[in-house]
Amino acid sequence: MRKFVLFLLAALPAAFLLSGCKTVRAEGPALKIPPAKPHLEQAKHSLKNKKDAAAALPPVLGGLVSSDSWVIYKDKQQEEFKGNVSYDNGVYAFRSDYALSERAQSRFSASGNVYLKQAEPNGPVYQAYADRARYNYKTQKGELRANKGKKIRLIYTDGKQEPVTAYARKASFNLADEIFVLEGDVRVERPTPEGLQTLTAQKATLQQAKNHLVLEGGAALADPQRTLQAQTIVYDGNTNQSYAYGARPLLSGQSEQGTFAIIADKVQSDNEGRQVVLDGKVQGWVVSPRLNDSAINDKF
Repeated sequence: MRKFVLFLLAALPAAFLLSGCKTVRAEGPALKIPPAKPHLEQAKHSLKNKKDAAAALPPVLGGLVSSDSWVIYKDKQQEEFKGNVSYDNGVYAFRSDYALSERAQSRFSASGNVYLKQAEPNGPVYQAYADRARYNYKTQKGELRANKGKKIRLIYTDGKQEPVTAYARKASFNLADEIFVLEGDVRVERPTPEGLQTLTAQKATLQQAKNHLVLEGGAALADPQRTLQAQTIVYDGNTNQSYAYGARPLLSGQSEQGTFAIIADKVQSDNEGRQVVLDGKVQGWVVSPRLNDSAINDKF
């Protein structure tokens, strides 16, 4: 069952992104069913210990996963679940219309109204909605996909803060290397007291261990006061710097002086946006009511 829990954990690849580039470490609870093997207590302290985790998997998952139909194919080492497939131990929850365990390939897949949830006591809640999901617990690689014309949805909720939601057509991840990728009309929404903050791009690649995020393809960061648009936007948590370049980055919005728009070859800023540096063929304009109403204008 430990592998199944790993799949649930893996199906939340945007957790780090949604939490504002906050490193999250989660460990699964000890399970009473089936009876624990002697080394399970050691294995539960390390999700990276794949050998011990593999040994903790029960002979069949049918006693843990509920469904309308459960079929075992011994020759293929497969278990097939159909109709109202679900698992819930209070911390991890999973639902789908269909699921298939392929032990020979170290693979678990699900399709149809896939829902995943992780809710640690007194901790944040992660949720994922998709049409298809797949995870290889040997390679620790997996993906979430949406059907044509739809998007997967990832939700992060922490305490009293408003939920942060991410949308994409596909999410792939490698837990061993801590790399997560969202692709296809990526959009992240984060409500704040000042208004809605959004992040959009065609692709978002997060290297969690390096605290490094890259947005590619029509990337944009926006809040009620400012919008930054560029071909590529890079967030570097280690240096506390963000960079925007490609397709002449455009910074526009409103300030105390008025409405503005500035383009340059490159835009650099600290991650809090307190200091912004524009470099290379800087051009722009400002529309300021204060300047327009100034008495000096009467001389022209």
